[in-house]
Amino acid sequence: MTEIEKIRPASADELRNDVKRQLGQLDPGLRVIAEDVMGLASAIDLVAVDGRGEVVILMLALEGEDDAALLTRTLAQRAWVASRVRDWAKLAPELEIARDARVRAILLAPAFGAETRAAASSFRAGTLELVRYVSLRVGGTRGLLLEPVGAGHSGRRSAPQPARRPGAPLPVFRSNLTDDDLGAKPAQDDRSRA
Repeated sequence: MTEIEKIRPASADELRNDVKRQLGQLDPGLRVIAEDVMGLASAIDLVAVDGRGEVVILMLALEGEDDAALLTRTLAQRAWVASRVRDWAKLAPELEIARDARVRAILLAPAFGAETRAAASSFRAGTLELVRYVSLRVGGTRGLLLEPVGAGHSGRRSAPQPARRPGAPLPVFRSNLTDDDLGAKPAQDDRSRA
């Protein structure tokens, strides 16, 4: 029987190589065009292009690294890359980058905190994806199990909300909480101030 063992990547280079081998789990059309490349103020782990010519940056975290800090770095790197996509498309047409390509970001980490998940969910679907990874050894072969986190991971949109009829009253929010429950004090009227 083949033994399956959960392991830790020994280094960022090892994790990057494991992710490159498993890119098909994320998107079969992804192809890496640069790795460990200096971005704005730190390195971008992987820069890829998808089948539509859109640029995808992949940022990786090892066990114990701060996922919220990774999110901040990713947003900065995404903005940095977005300002260069048009030039890259001109300078290297063989990369098949669409001149008006949007830049997507994929963060890979062993886990994501609640604040990082909430922040990521505030972006338009398909802009920012969180992916949890588990490093495994199956027999003598290393690999990654990749699991998208959150509802926005695959570009799915939430169900459309029904349109409100013009002139229809807005719904009223009622919590049954009183001013005392909320610690609010009623405003004094002008007569009591005189």
